[in-house]
Amino acid sequence: MAEKWDKQLKEVLKFTRDELKRTGDELKTHAQRLLEEVQDPNNQAKVKEGLQTLRTWAVATGKQAAEQIESAVRRVEETVEGAFEKREASSTPQPPPAEPPPRAEPPPPAAKKAAAKPGASKSIGRKKPAAKAPPSATKKAAARPGASKSIGRKKPARQGS
Repeated sequence: MAEKWDKQLKEVLKFTRDELKRTGDELKTHAQRLLEEVQDPNNQAKVKEGLQTLRTWAVATGKQAAEQIESAVRRVEETVEGAFEKREASSTPQPPPAEPPPRAEPPPPAAKKAAAKPGASKSIGRKKPAAKAPPSATKKAAARPGASKSIGRKKPARQGS
């Protein structure tokens, strides 16, 4: 079985070698023909004319590209300068914004644990029902004026009562 693969590999390598030789020969003959055409005095005028045309085109294209780049750079500079001028103009007449009041941050988890009841443990499953407050405490809270909680805007305090 290995002999079969070796034979096929040798055939592929031989074919590749022959193709490379043929391609190399074709390239060599084509290069020689081009070299003879360039060296021919009759064709040299055509080659020089083609090179001159190429040179003229390259110079013109380079100038156009340089002009376009310069105009783009000018536009960028104007935009940046305008942005800085607007920033400076808008920052001088306006007073600095007032600082908001500091927010109370929640205590860290360690402080919560320290504030927990001693001996209280976490349980898995249902929570035990909380002990009910005595009924007198809830009646007192409801009897006080302004003790009820509301959602939304606070009503202004009444004057004169």
